[in-house]
Amino acid sequence: MLEHVDLMVERYLNEKQTQRGAILLDVFGILQGLFVAIDALYDLSIGLTRYKYPININQNKILHELKYIRNDIVGHPTHRTYPNGGMGFSILDTSHLSKEKMTYKTYIYEKNSLRIETKDVLFEPLITQYKKEKLVVLKDIERTIRHDQATTDIPEQLAIFHETLNKESLLQIIETFKKTYDVDESSSHRFLWRANLLIDLLSWQENDDELKEILLYMMRFQTSKLYDMALDMEDRRQKALYTPIPKLLHGFYKFVRKHEKIVYPLMKNLNDAGHPLHDSDLMGILSLNPNEDAYKLLNFFKAQTNPDCKFLIGSILRAYRPKS
Repeated sequence: MLEHVDLMVERYLNEKQTQRGAILLDVFGILQGLFVAIDALYDLSIGLTRYKYPININQNKILHELKYIRNDIVGHPTHRTYPNGGMGFSILDTSHLSKEKMTYKTYIYEKNSLRIETKDVLFEPLITQYKKEKLVVLKDIERTIRHDQATTDIPEQLAIFHETLNKESLLQIIETFKKTYDVDESSSHRFLWRANLLIDLLSWQENDDELKEILLYMMRFQTSKLYDMALDMEDRRQKALYTPIPKLLHGFYKFVRKHEKIVYPLMKNLNDAGHPLHDSDLMGILSLNPNEDAYKLLNFFKAQTNPDCKFLIGSILRAYRPKS
C-alpha cells in the first residue's frame, strides 16, 4: 500500500490537469491515498513490533489535520452532528480548485444560527510532511525489529520516579532509553513524546491546592503510561503503578456516571484540541449542569490554550471507564 501511494504521489505531482473533473479526481485520490498510507504505517508498526510505539503522526500538526480535511471533503462531507442537535456539511469551492490548493466551506447550523468556516488546503506541505514522517517511522520500525530484545531497569526507574517526580531522574531515564533503543531527537517514538510531556508537566505551576492535586495526578498518570510501555518493549509483566484519584477528578467521574449515555460519547475528542468537534463536545458536557468539582475541572480544562495541556487534562478525563 505504501508503494502504491508513492506511485500516486509521483503521478499527482508530475501530471498536469486542466479539466475540473480530472482535478477533482486527483484531489480526492491524493487525500484518500495519504489517509490510507498513514493507516498502513500504523498497521506496519503493529504488525512488526506488536505496538504502535514507533509511530506518532498526530504530533505532526500538518498531517494531524489530514484526517479532518479528508473527512470534510472525501469521507463524510454531508454529515456532521453536534451535541445540541446542530448539524453541518462541507462544500468544496470548485471555481478556484487546483492541484496546488483547494478551499472549502463548512456550514454549521446550531440553535437557529448559521456559522461558516473557511479552510484553505495546500497540497505540497501535506505531501512533503507525509514523505518526511514516513521515513522517520520506517527508520524507527527498522531499529525496533533489528534491536535485540533488551532487559533494562527502565521500568524500575520509572516506578521510583512515580514516587519522587525528580526531573533529573527523568532526564537520566530518557538518556538510557535513547542509548538502549538507538533513537535520536528526530525519532517520533511515543516513549520520548510522553517523556517530554512529563518534562513540561514538571514545570507547570498552579496556586490552587485542588488543581495542584490534578497536576500531580497527571504526572503520575503519564509516568504509568511510560512504565507500561517500557515493560511491553521488554515483553515483561509487573504490577501496574497506582495513583489515588484526586477529588476534582473523582467528582467528574461521578458526574459522568450519572449522565453516562450522553456524556461518554462526547469525551472521545477531549484530548485532541485540533478536532473539529472538540469545543462543541466540551460545551455539550458543560451544558448538563455538572457538579461543583466537575465544573471546576472542566473550566480549568476549557481555559487551556496549549494543545499539549489540553491533551494531558483530556487524557485523564477520557480515562473514565463506563459501566458496560
